Amino acid sequence: VCLTCCSRESMVRINQICHKNGIKFFTGDVFGYHGYMFADLGDHEFVEEKPKVAKVTTGVEDGPEAKRARLDPAETTMVKKRLEFCPLRDALAVEWRGEKATAALRRTAPDYFLLQ
Repeated sequence: VCLTCCSRESMVRINQICHKNGIKFFTGDVFGYHGYMFADLGDHEFVEEKPKVAKVTTGVEDGPEAKRARLDPAETTMVKKRLEFCPLRDALAVEWRGEKATAALRRTAPDYFLLQ
């Protein structure tokens, strides 16, 4: 489900229905030079391709070369990952005061508060 130009209450209500039923949900809007986008993919599994780490040669027993892992760009391995997305209501209910919020405040663009 993709929503644009909706009220906050409508977005939260529709997202709750989607989240409960395992339906992927996207919402966003643009206001001049500012905009936002929110995605709730629920319980999302995907595969990521990563370069394979080459094994260290046994000829070098000591020193930095023996400890440094090397990446072989020619060979890759597939890694299965899983992410659990939060509903819009939970994202909007973040408490911005306290010690836990300090790190989140540093990572949050000031535009977020302007859009709120």
